[in-house]
Amino acid sequence: MESQVPSYALALLNLMEEGYVSSGDLPLGIATRLGVESSMFDLPAHRILKALLTHSPSPKTIAKEFLRELGKCANPLVETLAEDVYGEVSTLAVDDWAAIILQGLQEHAGDLSTVTQLGSHYLTHLVIAFRNPGGPKTPQDSIHPTPNHRHIEEIGELLVQARRSQSTLRDLVMLRDGDHCLLTGLCFFPPTFVPARCAHIIPFSIHSKTRTLSAIETFSGFALDAETLQSHLNHPRNALNLESNARDIMDKHMGWGIEAIFSDDQWKYYYRVVRQDRLSATTRLKDGDEIHFGAGIGGHQISLPDPRICNIHLAVCRVSYACGASEIFDQFLDNEDDEGCQVPVYFGGPFVSDDVLMRKLEALLV
Repeated sequence: MESQVPSYALALLNLMEEGYVSSGDLPLGIATRLGVESSMFDLPAHRILKALLTHSPSPKTIAKEFLRELGKCANPLVETLAEDVYGEVSTLAVDDWAAIILQGLQEHAGDLSTVTQLGSHYLTHLVIAFRNPGGPKTPQDSIHPTPNHRHIEEIGELLVQARRSQSTLRDLVMLRDGDHCLLTGLCFFPPTFVPARCAHIIPFSIHSKTRTLSAIETFSGFALDAETLQSHLNHPRNALNLESNARDIMDKHMGWGIEAIFSDDQWKYYYRVVRQDRLSATTRLKDGDEIHFGAGIGGHQISLPDPRICNIHLAVCRVSYACGASEIFDQFLDNEDDEGCQVPVYFGGPFVSDDVLMRKLEALLV
């Protein structure tokens, strides 16, 4: 039987959203970026928690985190009701429970700082972290020789090299998936071609961010542990080659993702639009169309994208858009375009630190 724990938490957050829309009062305060003295990168905490619950691969895990922190508010009624749902022993109907909790908080809010902190934690270490496509970059204008059988025979060695070489990773993905962009159909080889951009599904920049790795573990319901994720980050399991526009919509705007579904004894992959306002004119696929990995000459020897990685990335993109964070990132990107920036500046990039970029972002929102 499916757990009702997420339903209780979501019902409460929905009521909070209704109240916020009508009155403007923040029921759980403001979630901010952690690690800075002052942050203008602010979102209503209840909105990011609601988005997490709605889109997490493991809503029960997120709901229990929320209820655990809610139970620390020093309001005896709320503490008791939260503990009952956490322990899955509540006898109240979902909507009744949510209404009683909300009324109890309105009469005596107590201390909700740990709930607010939970929203800030996920905003900082999940949403912002996924918007930081830093780390190794594929050489931008190189043209690759046609893969040959010698490369096929050396796939094992190439897999080792790929952990430190982006061009090798790109070549492995080319061997796996073929010489065309999977979204646009455009060819990566002359005479009529576009450069191949090797995209990490989950940003490589998280590899040393322990709090982000921990947040991913919890968000996924521990379906993907930190050690496994680190070993997959610079690997074909976390990569695909794309035409530039398709990659930018995925990286910069978190506008689409890949849904992996197990069907007919195999994993199938589907293109999922997250943002209708950020679609690439070159992309042929429509929402729900299948993405066919493994059509290259090495397709049976090189791992396909890890389904867990695909689904986690898609879920985080949906969280970012649902809570309003994506719109704030757009403001940053639009400002950079207006300034005509000539240096490749991006979150997690080699030219400007994350802290400097976040301060620039915050300045836009003053």
